[in-house]
This record gives sequence, structure tokens and C-alpha cells, in this order.
Amino acid sequence: RAPLPAAMGCSDYLTYSTTKTVTLLDPCLGAVYYTLLFFVFLYIVVYNIVLNVGYMTFAPVIGSARILTQQLTYSTSDPDAGPCDPTSQGCMDSYPDVTELRYCCPFSAGGELGNASAPFDAGTGKCTWVEGPYQGQVARACQFQDGVGVETVYGEASFLTTAIHSLTQSLNETCSLESGATSCGKLWVNPTANAYPDDYYYYVVGADTFYVLLQHSMGTNGLDSEVATSSQVLGGLGRGWVWVSKSDRLCAAQDARVQPFNTSKKTTKAPCYFQPVQYFAYDLIRAGDMLEAAGIDLDGTFQGGTDPIRYQGLKLRIGINYYNTWGPLSNGNPFIIGRGLVPGAEHHHLHYYYNFSLVPNSEVQVKEVYIQTPTSTTRTLLSKHGVLMQPVVQGQVGSFDFVALLIQLTAGATLLSAATSVVDFLARYVMPHREYYGRFMDQRTQMQRVLECDQLTDDQIKEALAARRLPSGGDRTQQILILIQDGFEPTGPNMELSLPSTARETPARTPRGEGSPAQGDMRTELLGVA
Repeated sequence: RAPLPAAMGCSDYLTYSTTKTVTLLDPCLGAVYYTLLFFVFLYIVVYNIVLNVGYMTFAPVIGSARILTQQLTYSTSDPDAGPCDPTSQGCMDSYPDVTELRYCCPFSAGGELGNASAPFDAGTGKCTWVEGPYQGQVARACQFQDGVGVETVYGEASFLTTAIHSLTQSLNETCSLESGATSCGKLWVNPTANAYPDDYYYYVVGADTFYVLLQHSMGTNGLDSEVATSSQVLGGLGRGWVWVSKSDRLCAAQDARVQPFNTSKKTTKAPCYFQPVQYFAYDLIRAGDMLEAAGIDLDGTFQGGTDPIRYQGLKLRIGINYYNTWGPLSNGNPFIIGRGLVPGAEHHHLHYYYNFSLVPNSEVQVKEVYIQTPTSTTRTLLSKHGVLMQPVVQGQVGSFDFVALLIQLTAGATLLSAATSVVDFLARYVMPHREYYGRFMDQRTQMQRVLECDQLTDDQIKEALAARRLPSGGDRTQQILILIQDGFEPTGPNMELSLPSTARETPARTPRGEGSPAQGDMRTELLGVA
């Protein structure tokens, strides 16, 4: 046998603590431990990894958009085919019946503005319905305009005119340099107030029925591979949607879904999603539907206002949101992204949806001037009110990231360790049997005695086991550990093999599991430890 190491004299100082599995048969500790494990599993696996796709990394979307406006149209060759190009042969306009619009003043049989049902007040420039279904409501004159006439483009933004104040002014002849004028007190002279048609307000017939044509593209540069696509591609794949936040009527009128997938459940209640009409490279959405989806009524008023929103104007924010993840925790708020890849394998699973919102305190007015020729003595000032549509391309696109997954798993391991520490603390310092549990959990190895026993021969070990009536099964290492567990102290090669004092005074005990290595292992049953 090898001699004993000289370093054993320093064993009390040069120590190493390692983990030992101790099973404490305490149902209270077990309940606390497995409850903590359950919540760690819910938080890391279910919430962070599955629902919040903690295995993915996200890059913000950058992009551009284009907005055009077109009146409602139909083709004479196929009226049910949807909108057509207004400049093409056989494409007809489809305006609503003016007599059914409550905001339009009727004309008399003689062509005068106003009639018996809604007399025109020259002082205010308004009509008030005195009979019929719109009794008590105020209206103004109306005019037909097409998409080109009501649209003003400002970069990516577009202005849709809903009301116009037309003022025709005359040049003051006393301000003509040709007539010898050296100064000018008033260059342009206004007509008599509310003198129709030189000074009057009018609404655009059916402005809320006009189509808004949207086209946009996107890209990312924060992922391993750059992602780029457009509404022309994804819209053709059925990947474009419109989010309705407040209008049950609009959800019921469309083939609406609970979530923006064709496989999602249908619904007639807001919030919902429906797909816009595809028109060449554009998505077509009626202006009225956009406003209704945001909970805006053009014939309503802003808080504290008297004129309808149709006249005051507003700014409408059009969110164009790209995404490739979605899930059950969206809860009606589509901008919560990141719940697992959505259906569709092409184009990085990309989809997009529109959402519309009112920009607060945003009355909009655009002024334009028209002069016939440089020598004209009259000009027309147009003060336009309407909807300024401002597109914003946004969203996030995710891709698998092993490092992100590893971080989540590491966080889970840390929480598991914390759960174990909590239960250990309860076992050591709180539970009724804490003193016993502490002894079970803290044990020091007796390496000096182990190494002394290791100097014994196999026969000597077996004699010692037999003398102490201990199980003799298992290998040499297991037999030595059983002896030490029983308090055996070797005295060297010529040791005295004698029974412990307690064994001499008690009846002989029957060895358990003699000859079986799996039984009597370190006699841990005596400690209540498995």
C-alpha cells in the first residue's frame, strides 16, 4: 500500500467544499421548491422564450412611402371589377347622391343656393335644414372635385381637401403703375362678404369616399442578412392588413379577422383587421374607412369646437408597420411584436399592417392663389381645409440568435440556483427540524481515517465488517466507507478487530442486504438521507 500523504497534517486548512445530494423527506420544503421551479419555468421558457421570442434579435425597419388620392370609379365594361384608372376610356366616376349628403346645401329649382327645406343664410354662408331627416343640422354649398383637384402632395405626406373657402378679389385700379400711381393703400379688394360665388365656403362632394392609394418599401441593416421588400410584393402575397381600433360597423362590413392572418378567426367586433383592395402596385383604402378606423367622424366636432371636422381639418398619422412575429399576448394592440414567426415562409415571413391615429390639436389649412394671366385684374384665393395624411414606416424584423437564447437559458439557470438557495435557507434556519437538516447538509470527510483504512488488506476489511456485523457487499471503496460510517478506527496492520462498545452490549443485528451492493450503501438510512 502507498504511504500516507505528508500533506494530511494540513487537512484542516487545505479543504475543498463540493456538492452533495441530500434528500430531505419534508413535504413543506418539497412544495416550496417545486413551486419556485414552476414559476421559473413559466417566466423563462413560457414568457421570455416562447411568448417574447427571447431566442430572436430584432432590427428596426427603415423605409419610405407614397400616397395618392383618387375619386371612386368603376369600369363600364365590368362595374363589379373594382376601381379603374380615371384617365382611361370607359372609366366612370362614382360620386354619392348629393341629396343624401347632410352636409351639402340643396339648390332651388331656379339654381339658387338653398331651398325651402334648407334656406341659405347669406350672412353666415350656411344652410340650416328645417325639415326632413337632417332637420336642425347645418350645411354648406358643395362642389364635385376629382382626385387631382383635392390632392396636394408634400414629400411623402398628402393633403386631401374636404372644404374650401373661395374668395375672388379684384385689382384696385388706383394701384396701377400705368395709371401713374405712386403708392397703394389696398392692392386687392374683397367682394361683399358671403357674396356667392365670389366669397363662399363649400365642401367637396364625397371626399370621405375617395380612395387613398398607398405604396411603400422597407429595409433593415441590423440583421445578419439585409432584409428588403415592398408593399407591392407583400400585398400581392396577401400580407397587408388594416387595423380597426374602434369601429364595430367597419369590422362587420369587411371580411375582418381577429389577427392579421387569413387563417385567423373572423370577427364583427373591434378591434379587428381587414385586407385593403389591391390596385396595381398600391393598396387602396377609402379615406372614410381610414378615419372611421381611428374613431374620427368628419361631421363631428373637436372638443370645444363649433365647426365640423370636415371644415376644420386634421392631421392623420398613418402607421405602416412591418413585422414577422406575432402571438397571443398582442391583446388588440398590434404594435406588441415578437411572439413567434407568423405563417408564410417567403420574404422572411414579413407582413405589414396600417394603423391610423389623430394627431391632437392639428387643424390643417392650405392656402393657394390663382391668377388667370399676368395682366388679369382678378384673382381667386383658395383656403383649403382637409386631412393631412402623414405616413410613418416603422416596425421590427426578427431573426434567430443563439446568443440571445443562451442569455435566456443562463438567466434560467441563475433563477434555479436562487430557488435552491431559498429552500436551503428555509431548511437550515426556518423549518422545525432545522438543526437536523443542517447536520445532514453539512458533512466533513474523514480522509485521515479513509487513507488509514485503505492500508488494510481486503481480508482485514472483511474481518472488520464481520466483527461489527456490517454488510460486506459492494466493492472495496464501498466497504471502507461503511466501516468509517460505523465509527471504525484502524490502528495499523496489526489492529485489534473488536466490536464497538454499543455492539457488545446489544443483541446481534441482522445485516441488511448482505451480498448486495445496492443495499446498505454508507448506511444512509440511519440518517434519513437517500
